[in-house]
Amino acid sequence: MSFRFVMTINVESEDEIPDQYSGRVRKFDNGALEFVAWLNRGELEDPGSGIPAYSRYRPSGAVKQIRHYRLGRLHDPSRGVPAVQGFFANGTRRYEEHFRYGRRHDYEGKAAITKWHRVGTLRAELHYYEGLRIEVIVPAVAV
Repeated sequence: MSFRFVMTINVESEDEIPDQYSGRVRKFDNGALEFVAWLNRGELEDPGSGIPAYSRYRPSGAVKQIRHYRLGRLHDPSRGVPAVQGFFANGTRRYEEHFRYGRRHDYEGKAAITKWHRVGTLRAELHYYEGLRIEVIVPAVAV
């Protein structure tokens, strides 16, 4: 069995976070958890496999958004897993965004940004290459 010591501070404002702080930061609003952030020397950083560096919550406690960071920059945590995910109040996905070292970037042909309607149908797909918005041209099918 192993134990890990984690320094945690609770803040009322993000301005209260010390420069170069390493550890977990929690912010509450009227008693409800607003966000949890993991910092390494003042930069957002995923603390472990599958654990996002930043999680924002709704007053009900439901997850509103999660973001994964590597070396202080948004970055997909593993193959096919988006760096940013947003959720509707009922928990269904609202949007996903793929990043590579801080820049939006399509993942294996999948749009860097995908958005859904509340009922789960696709709303929009936006393609990016190294942070630049691109248009994907679909070849015409011969009849």
